[in-house]
Amino acid sequence: MKRRDFIRNALKATIGVALGGMIRPTPSLASATKGKSLLDGMLIIDLHAHPDWMNPSSASFRFMKEVEMAASGYFAIGFMDPVGTIDNWMSKLVKNGHVKLVLKMSDIPAPGTETPGAILGLEGGEALEGRVDRVDEFYRLGVRIITILHYNDNELGSAEGARNGGLTPKGCAVIDRMQELGMVVDVAHCSTATLNDVVRYCKKPVVDSHTLLCATENSCGRARTWKEMERISSTGGVVCSCPGAWNKLTNKTILDWANELMDMKKKIGIEHIGIGTDGGGHMKLVSGYNDVRDLTKLAEALTDVGFSREELAAFMGKNVYRVLGKYLL
Repeated sequence: MKRRDFIRNALKATIGVALGGMIRPTPSLASATKGKSLLDGMLIIDLHAHPDWMNPSSASFRFMKEVEMAASGYFAIGFMDPVGTIDNWMSKLVKNGHVKLVLKMSDIPAPGTETPGAILGLEGGEALEGRVDRVDEFYRLGVRIITILHYNDNELGSAEGARNGGLTPKGCAVIDRMQELGMVVDVAHCSTATLNDVVRYCKKPVVDSHTLLCATENSCGRARTWKEMERISSTGGVVCSCPGAWNKLTNKTILDWANELMDMKKKIGIEHIGIGTDGGGHMKLVSGYNDVRDLTKLAEALTDVGFSREELAAFMGKNVYRVLGKYLL
């Protein structure tokens, strides 16, 4: 289905899960490989995903169950009526038992549970309007992670690509309240200046819920340089890798992605990397990856490049689980 058609339908329902007139990748059956057995019984948490969340019959949910994903991050877009999005999402998916809302650590399902967990998030802090009381409002609605910036600057700080500006006083107040309540601070899409300020200011680990390694030290957009990844890891946080192919490799494959993750493991430590697929996002995907079932292919590639089973488990979910444990009651 073309992304422009999806957006048109999503807007009618006051929701948005991605932007732009792009074409969604056509799902293909993931091949049966040793990757499936590698992931059996493993806690898998995809921290940043955009499945077709308003459609209970969507293949996205079936794919999550096939790979036995324990929990996935679901996001309302900050400037597209997120309250209406959450209300619809709760009534159509949570109340009907298609997903289990994760409000505290004990809500995260065990691996292989029939009903996957959903960690509700707000992508972009525009809806907060710089007001601390709105943090409380979204917490009551079930939000447990906020990506404070998205594509544009807002009252909290500066977004990707910004040359100046960082975390604002309102941003500091919002982060204080998030940490008090138990809402994960996500620096995805933050400019370098904002990221640096957040890292210095936060008292708890932060995450970048969906990124990849920047090919240069400049103009990285939402990709991260080694220095930026090291700053995130210095908080005890996690850098979540997505299957993007928009770096120096023009024909990036799943094996290339695995090698990139091996480099990240060596540079920032295995305990600081995780998965955040962005549901495919509106980006060019690595060759061979179509949907979350292809995490089995990534698992196989990671073992081929030298990941142990313990390291694979850390990457697939245990690291994110650890960070969630610092926030959720």
